[in-house]
Amino acid sequence: MFFRGIEMERFDGASRTQRWTLSMKSVLSSICGVMVMRSRKVPRWENMDRDILAKIFEKLNVVDITMGASRVCVTWFLVAHQKSLWKTINLANSRLVDFKHPRVQNLRLDSQNVIEGLHNLRRVLLEITKFSGTVPTNLFFNFYSFIEDEDLIIASERMPNIRKLVLSQWCTISENVYQLAFSQWKNLHTLIISPHFFLKGIVKFVRVIGENCTNLTNLKLSGHVDKYLTEEIVRYLPKLKRVSMRCCVIDSVQEVSLVITCLQNLTILNLSHCVLKTLVKGSLFDESFIKTATRKIDTLIMCSKVGCRLCEDRSRALGSDAFYEKHWRNDEIKELEF
Repeated sequence: MFFRGIEMERFDGASRTQRWTLSMKSVLSSICGVMVMRSRKVPRWENMDRDILAKIFEKLNVVDITMGASRVCVTWFLVAHQKSLWKTINLANSRLVDFKHPRVQNLRLDSQNVIEGLHNLRRVLLEITKFSGTVPTNLFFNFYSFIEDEDLIIASERMPNIRKLVLSQWCTISENVYQLAFSQWKNLHTLIISPHFFLKGIVKFVRVIGENCTNLTNLKLSGHVDKYLTEEIVRYLPKLKRVSMRCCVIDSVQEVSLVITCLQNLTILNLSHCVLKTLVKGSLFDESFIKTATRKIDTLIMCSKVGCRLCEDRSRALGSDAFYEKHWRNDEIKELEF
């Protein structure tokens, strides 16, 4: 008899129900190459091999595991604790987390029923850490998530071994919480962030990272890059080896020159699809700039001067958050993809 799938129910609040339907036959076939043959005896889900279950769970997002699959039976609950599932906490694609920003709607949602089934970000973090413990080394927030003090405290205290961190575009974080959070993340190697995240405290934010995250070597910015930001980066993050300003709006070529000149360990700089706000002080395509940059660093990444489809794309969506959200996960520098 063929497996036809299983329906799981989650009761949330006032008896609200959300159903998950997993096509176990197709998942098993694609992951393990298992051909589920006809049999007179119907197998029981709780008796399925735990390694196979873990492989299936790897195809689910962390919200579905914590709020859905782990609640089916004791066996599934135990499998949900396997360490292999929790090395990366990826909330970047989750459709089930409430972004809760006061001015930005959850743009991925088009149904009131779905909106009612959303999970609060703080609750999701708490539930995840019940299963993950201190295992996670990668933490990716959703681009539109609105992170508050308590959210960052939970993430840093319960997941202290983070090496790669992707923060959202929006937040309301106090200086004390910045200090507390990044003092926990001593092993942080890679940071991907939008300048919006620390718009009101650039100096304090970069200084806190520099004082606590001495192993930070990879940095990606998404959004607006100005003189003040680059000055603080070269002052407090001197060990950077890989920097990406992919798709950024940069005030002038001087900001880029400062990064190239002052970061002595810099080996790769990604300037693809960037836009300069002013060309009075030079262009990224000036021969003198390119010669200086390539003498100083090993690899300078830029897109073609004309005919770049992504650059044409952004000219039609200038100033749109949707443009950054669409492209921020991609990068020509492998370490800065997620």
